[in-house]
Amino acid sequence: MSGTETQDKRPGFWRRFAVLYGIGAISTLGLLPIVVPAARQQLEATPELGIPFPAFVALSLLNPLIILAITVAMGIRLAPQLGLRSYIDERVVTGTPILPKLRSDLPLAFLLGGIGGTALILLDVAFWNLLGPELEQLGAEQRRTLGLTLAGVLYGGIAEELMMRWGMMSFLAWAAWRLVSRGESPPGTGVMWGAVIGAAIAFGLAHLPAVAAAAPLTTPLILRTVSLNAIGGLIFGWLFWRRSLEAAMASHASFHVVFSLISWVAQGPS
Repeated sequence: MSGTETQDKRPGFWRRFAVLYGIGAISTLGLLPIVVPAARQQLEATPELGIPFPAFVALSLLNPLIILAITVAMGIRLAPQLGLRSYIDERVVTGTPILPKLRSDLPLAFLLGGIGGTALILLDVAFWNLLGPELEQLGAEQRRTLGLTLAGVLYGGIAEELMMRWGMMSFLAWAAWRLVSRGESPPGTGVMWGAVIGAAIAFGLAHLPAVAAAAPLTTPLILRTVSLNAIGGLIFGWLFWRRSLEAAMASHASFHVVFSLISWVAQGPS
């Protein structure tokens, strides 16, 4: 059998999309502990909407599912051109086992996730003198419950990484690569760092709607939200660039676990 025939029999775009999108879509169920009470509260406040509760919850998940579809498709088209990897995608295309590759990535991913979660807590404490009353209100609304942690691990660790790293970061790197070198040589360090930083800032900005729902947005609060979340974005972006998408996912999930554990210790009994 020729190499061309083998290539032709490899799974195409739609099978790769179905696997990655399916994993991301399932992970959005991690938002239910947040979406369900928020939907119930909104419907109670606006009964004139007349929308059945299950339909309202489904509609609340529609926006991230649409964004997920777009970014998964972008990543499939662009990431391999840049040397960016997903072991899951490679498994679909070539049948290469995932665990042997991922095993070498996990220690570093968990370490950086733990360091990032700890740094976020410490930096949030540093913001306290500047944003004391606002952080008190925000903390009361976003107390680190088990449901919020589950949302961070599942939706944050999987769906957000597919959106922000696999899709957004790949697009930014590809666009800069085409602009700087017209795609004629491998993307350089500057191009990749630009994409890591750009996706990290976008990651921070994406958290503003959730903060706005809990407390009025002010310039210091916006700076705090974007900068602290961008720290995580830099870690996850670097791991995606240097290791794999799955390393970024594992680090993001451990980031939330460590952040919650420290928060629970600091908060004390409810």
